[in-house]
Amino acid sequence: MRSGSSKPLPDLWKETYDLVAQVPLGRVTTYGAVAKALGDVVASRFVGLAMSRNDDVVRVPCRRVVQTDGYVGGYTGGGPQKKIRLLKSEGVSINDMKVVDLDRVLFDDFVTSYPLRALRRRQRSLRKHLSLQRRGDIDTVAGVDVAYEDDRSYAALVSFDYESGLELDRNVIVGRAKFPYVPTYLAFRELPLISDLVGKLDKNAVLMHDGNGILHPEGFGIASQAGVEFGLSTIGVAKKLLCGQVSMADLRSAKPVIVNGVASGYALSKGRPGKPIYVSPGHAISPELALEVCQRFLIHRIPEPTRIAHIVAEAARAEATQK
Repeated sequence: MRSGSSKPLPDLWKETYDLVAQVPLGRVTTYGAVAKALGDVVASRFVGLAMSRNDDVVRVPCRRVVQTDGYVGGYTGGGPQKKIRLLKSEGVSINDMKVVDLDRVLFDDFVTSYPLRALRRRQRSLRKHLSLQRRGDIDTVAGVDVAYEDDRSYAALVSFDYESGLELDRNVIVGRAKFPYVPTYLAFRELPLISDLVGKLDKNAVLMHDGNGILHPEGFGIASQAGVEFGLSTIGVAKKLLCGQVSMADLRSAKPVIVNGVASGYALSKGRPGKPIYVSPGHAISPELALEVCQRFLIHRIPEPTRIAHIVAEAARAEATQK
């Protein structure tokens, strides 16, 4: 495992509540402003989730967090109308569910360590170790996926023989996700959950991940980070294209995805041309070999390792929630 990959993660829930606790009487902030204080505006939706789960409205005045356009939004302490009453009692003017003169009462002067910026720096440090070269034979291909019930996690890994395509083994680990879902930071949520499963794979295995490899705005998606951290060849298999352009001039079922003039992955279709998957190398494998591995296991739209891992993870979640 790469140096730095096992560093403790920030408690983003606590960081968010501590930020909101700084908003003074008579002022409001926004979900976006809190997200920026965490280090990345993409965390805005998570800030909303954190406010909806806040159970200490005295220390953490979530009533003082409003939408970026000034609309008051929801309030778990009693609904929007109570939120309006409380804000008015604190001297904040509200008209038609919207804060009047938002710029004047907006608070965004947070004292913060910008925890998401630190995680982004960690990602970029790990990216320096990224390789697209595969050395050695492939014996097994393993798919991994995680299902969730709130913060309870059900991580599944299913292994297949590379030559025969036959399933070899399947394992599930039940745990708890300590880091929330924040777009482009998914690896920090999921990799701790799958580390014990992946640790059983040897160097001749390829790990197939439900997510992106280098077809990612940072050029380093969850499959890439998993590969570098775990020291494995990895492939990203995603359902959405986050960057690049599909070369429609190519008439094959696998169309190159071009990023900065280079074919960094492939849009791969199986029976439904309108719903391709996006295959890209994660680490220690080339785009062409990543495609070859996926095609070898392509019976349905999703390659069997990740398709079956998803089914196993969801079954484990469903069984647990029915008890």
